[in-house]
Amino acid sequence: MKRSLVGSAAVVAVSLLTLTAASAQNAQPQSASRAERMQHWAQDRETILDAKLAGMKAGLQLNADQEKLWAPFETAVKDAAKSRVDDIEKMMEMRHGERMSPVDHLEFFADRLSKGAADVKKIADAAKPLYDSLDDSQKHRFAMLGRMLMPEHASFAAMMGHHGNDESGGQDEAQ
Repeated sequence: MKRSLVGSAAVVAVSLLTLTAASAQNAQPQSASRAERMQHWAQDRETILDAKLAGMKAGLQLNADQEKLWAPFETAVKDAAKSRVDDIEKMMEMRHGERMSPVDHLEFFADRLSKGAADVKKIADAAKPLYDSLDDSQKHRFAMLGRMLMPEHASFAAMMGHHGNDESGGQDEAQ
């Protein structure tokens, strides 16, 4: 009896999820262009980053002097994210336009890696004064909360089969 009740509940739940997903799909116009979908995606990424930064800032519990050092760090992180989204948009346009040669493809990714490295350097440069002003507890939280800002962290760690240990010897939560 319990099994059939659980099975029935599962079927109902899946049906509701399917109907909800179908309704959500129908709510978006089928004629939404690739550019419109990309714009929504970019806005979603920006909203998520803003929330992560706000959470990190709140978690650090900055004092008045540290607050002044937050703005350059936040700006560097947002600029890097904007650059990444711009490059993704460019890549999507290139994929649907004229076919890229393998050499053009390599050059595009080499340029993206160079820009990404420069963006990370800007973040590091902006983070240094802020990080140096933090006490030990805040530094620990900065490291923990800062990982959630890196979009590739979770997928890279999963790909490498790595689940880093925190200082207590436990496993980090999956990002």
